Amino acid sequence: MKSEGIMGNLSSCIAALNKGNMELKKLALKKAQTEKSYRIKKTQEILKLKEEKYPATLIIEIVKGNEEVAELRLQRDVAESAYYNCISSIENLRLEIESMKSKMNLIRAEINNW
Repeated sequence: MKSEGIMGNLSSCIAALNKGNMELKKLALKKAQTEKSYRIKKTQEILKLKEEKYPATLIIEIVKGNEEVAELRLQRDVAESAYYNCISSIENLRLEIESMKSKMNLIRAEINNW
């Protein structure tokens, strides 16, 4: 691969890395918001069941089976997965950038040895 091609790929990766960092901020906020919603609803349901005098040993299992709590938990898990997936993508871009920098250094060394 010629240096021009590497520089073009490097520019594309840097742009993708910047976009990925912005996306990560959005995903972090969504992750936090879904966690908040889930915890609030779960706590409300636990308190409601305690008020209704359900046995303490059953409350958590009953809450887990609540449709709304389960949906919020699913949303939380999906948001968390998307967040960590974005981190992984950003790390892959960083590795690709480092690889291209190494190739450029190799090309530079070859040119200097001529």
